[in-house]
Amino acid sequence: MYRRGPVYNAWVQQPMTEVCHNEAVENGCYLDIRVRARSNEVLELLVCVYSNDLQPVWERVETLSATEWTLADALQRGRDQAERIAGGEAGRLSCADSGQPDNA
Repeated sequence: MYRRGPVYNAWVQQPMTEVCHNEAVENGCYLDIRVRARSNEVLELLVCVYSNDLQPVWERVETLSATEWTLADALQRGRDQAERIAGGEAGRLSCADSGQPDNA
């Protein structure tokens, strides 16, 4: 079971229908991406990356315009972000470096 951080815990306090993608990647990280329509105009995207020992490495919520993004496109955006973070690109933590969350 993942050790969830404060960003995820705040997300679940507002239950809404959501689309999810979970994936274990090659380096042992786990990706959890969720997107939901907060209104006809706003989508919320939750991107979470967990280390191989299920500790939070990165959790972030992003607001997107529902007039510019579909749920499927937003979910793909989240997957792309999570894969880059898990892979250590752009100076992000790699999952081998668990420890404290990057921005929880």
